[in-house]
Amino acid sequence: MKKLVLYILTVFILTNVNYAQETNGSQSKEELNTIYSNLEYNTIAFDDLKRKWFINDPGFIRELFNKFAVKNAFRINGQPADVQVVMEKANAVFDGEVIVDLRRRYYDEEFEYFAFISIDQSDEVKPIPLFDPVEDGFYLKEIIGPRLYDKMQEQTYFFSDVTKDVYETKYGYYFDIDLNMLEPELMFWSTTSGVRNKYLLSLFGKWGFDKIFLPGWFSAEYVAGVSLTYYNALGDDPSDYTYKLSVGTGTNTSKPFIADLPTMPMFKSGSSAYFALSGDLLKNITEEFENVYLNVESFITYADYKYKDFGIYNVNQDFVAVKNYFSLSWIYRDITNMFDFGQLYAGAGLASHDLHKLRIDQATLSVIDLENREDFDKFKHFMTFNVGIDNNGGLIQHDLQVLGGYNVSDGWGYYGATVKAMISSTFGFEVKVMNNFGIDAKQYDALWRGDYVVFSPILKINY
Repeated sequence: MKKLVLYILTVFILTNVNYAQETNGSQSKEELNTIYSNLEYNTIAFDDLKRKWFINDPGFIRELFNKFAVKNAFRINGQPADVQVVMEKANAVFDGEVIVDLRRRYYDEEFEYFAFISIDQSDEVKPIPLFDPVEDGFYLKEIIGPRLYDKMQEQTYFFSDVTKDVYETKYGYYFDIDLNMLEPELMFWSTTSGVRNKYLLSLFGKWGFDKIFLPGWFSAEYVAGVSLTYYNALGDDPSDYTYKLSVGTGTNTSKPFIADLPTMPMFKSGSSAYFALSGDLLKNITEEFENVYLNVESFITYADYKYKDFGIYNVNQDFVAVKNYFSLSWIYRDITNMFDFGQLYAGAGLASHDLHKLRIDQATLSVIDLENREDFDKFKHFMTFNVGIDNNGGLIQHDLQVLGGYNVSDGWGYYGATVKAMISSTFGFEVKVMNNFGIDAKQYDALWRGDYVVFSPILKINY
């Protein structure tokens, strides 16, 4: 009985000692891994910028595969790979169906990732390796030897470079000149009241009002003025401003397409003022509106021209004029990323304008109104929408937009698209295509609603 008890105690003590040794061993291993990983500078934020390539030289791949086989270095989930599995993968190497996925460290020429992968995985964002990848350059050198390791560094073999191409577009905040015939802008002064905020003052121009389907060569006025743009924090996207305030006035402009205009001309009928305010103003109410931008725009004729202001015209010259225009719209930006093509945005709004039918009457030496209606009854009201995709980074910047509106006053509408593209935010173009539907051509209002296509080259100078 004593011998049995002594035997049980001996087994119990030896079992606990062995367990303690295994526990201490595993803890020591974890501690060593922690110490070793902390010795290396972490550059995980630069993974997409590190040099990457695929080794697709069949002879060189066989050499590397053979070194792993000789050193018994193939692992699957941390355990030595089965011989049968290694043989299957070797047959794939013989058939040229295996390549090597390789990545350098960010700050030197050493490797931090090595994996055998199937050639079918080369198009994947994260290829699935055939065996556990080797994520330490010194251990990799121990397996394949210094000669092959140096050869990989020198890239003296067939390989495919898959390093990410990065085109940095720097948006300046000093003297930004945007030469676009439709909406030019010249920034001439900037200042700051904090560390990252910025105030920008620019001269701007505007030709036409798309929200009421009135292109520049019909409107008879070109708006010019000064705008103040405020950035609470400077970023890479110039459209991420906090607010933008614009004030200006309308000036007479010539019409480049005289042959396409109606017989009854459109004139500027008085001194006018332009006002616009846009920004993420709703964010002050709640953070849920962070990407919602409001845009308020108005054009007001505050003083009508007298007879003498029109110069010399034919007797009883009839013309039409848009004296006032108002618009309220919102746009929801950065809704989702459209497969890295750009950010989806959408918006909607309301717009109104009046249309006056006037006559320069030489008999009375005055300008008379040919319609016996109250000014408020001359307003036409629109519902508008727009959906688009924009991309402000990379080599090519673009803004592709579909827009339209419906005149709820007269029951007709318009639709169209705009395309704006730039290379390195320097050279580009803008195209607008607009069409109408449901218009009654018998109304003189419809004479100024023809379909149109407009193109403008863009040159942007930033210094």
